[in-house]
Amino acid sequence: MKRALALVLLAASAHAEPLRLRADALATTASPAGLLTLEAEGQAHENVSAEAVVWMNGTEEDSTGDVLVVAVRAHTPGNRVGARFGRFVSTLGALRANHVDGAAVRVHLPYQFDVEGVGGVPVMPGLATSRSWDWLVGGRVSHQIGDAGSAGLAYMQRRDDGRLYTEELGADAGFAINKRDDVGARAAYDVVNPGIAEIAVTASHRTPRLRSEVYAIHREASHLLPATSLFSVIGDVPSQRAGAVTTWRIARLDLIADLGARRVDNDYGAELAGRANLRLDDKGTSMLGGEIRRSGVGDEMWTGLRGTARIALGRGFTASSELELVIPDVDHHKGRVWPWALGALSYETGDWQAAIAAEASSTPEYAKRFDVLAQVARRWGRK
Repeated sequence: MKRALALVLLAASAHAEPLRLRADALATTASPAGLLTLEAEGQAHENVSAEAVVWMNGTEEDSTGDVLVVAVRAHTPGNRVGARFGRFVSTLGALRANHVDGAAVRVHLPYQFDVEGVGGVPVMPGLATSRSWDWLVGGRVSHQIGDAGSAGLAYMQRRDDGRLYTEELGADAGFAINKRDDVGARAAYDVVNPGIAEIAVTASHRTPRLRSEVYAIHREASHLLPATSLFSVIGDVPSQRAGAVTTWRIARLDLIADLGARRVDNDYGAELAGRANLRLDDKGTSMLGGEIRRSGVGDEMWTGLRGTARIALGRGFTASSELELVIPDVDHHKGRVWPWALGALSYETGDWQAAIAAEASSTPEYAKRFDVLAQVARRWGRK
């Protein structure tokens, strides 16, 4: 059981699109398997829309699947009141995100106040149903502060089989200095296990051709994630990271430099990356890219190289390729170089898309591996 007090700067936005339904089928010949991802989004009425994301996979021995999102969104004219019903990811200001089966509502009040609420049953992994007395409820009140930002207070409680599992109280605020400069900071404090869960500060500057940002982050994963979370694999040791990211836009060329350092427990390491993307046409349909990266801590340090190419051949055909090389400082008897290469050819006509690709790799898990991938997709919808 956990209780947490948090302070976060947060901004988010969402929008609806016309009806769109897409199914992607992926077949892997090396180990016979099939993957189907079905996505649908549509607007049944001016004030009502829906979305769904479902995935399934299967082999000769086993098959699994899950419903990630299936929700209906509705709002009144002028967006004074909005609601969601179904399965979705709930975010309330500074509180951690929750995957929930239930309902959420947001009401715009006079004097630039907003009230949000959510309630339902936490989603269990896979297609399993939740146990009785698993539920969560939360709410948030916020106030718009001019055109520069907003501030809010939020509360959430989650029960697991009737027992208190998580309880959080959060505050969030965000501000922009001007159109080119902004600063942000967030912090989370665990009340039950007293200590700082996360602190992050950022500052950025933008011009039409240049964007630069400096950042510093301290994080302790155990304070932010439940033990059952998939992302808890990142470990239960404190880590710090600091650095700067700069992006230059020069005609059709983008240059990105990320210079930073990471500390995990008592180990230190560099976090360095340089990327270049060259668009060969105005829309970026054809593009060349390259990247060099240095990452890791202690004896897990590694250097990576990556090159990409995407070329529009005309008449609906596009060819693409990617090549990656990872060179670990210490091989741990799993190889000195881990290469990965992919070559693909795709075709698109109307609402139909098809692609075939060949993939070859050598990883710490497989000394040699070769796969052939095929994908077919079609979109149904109205403009």
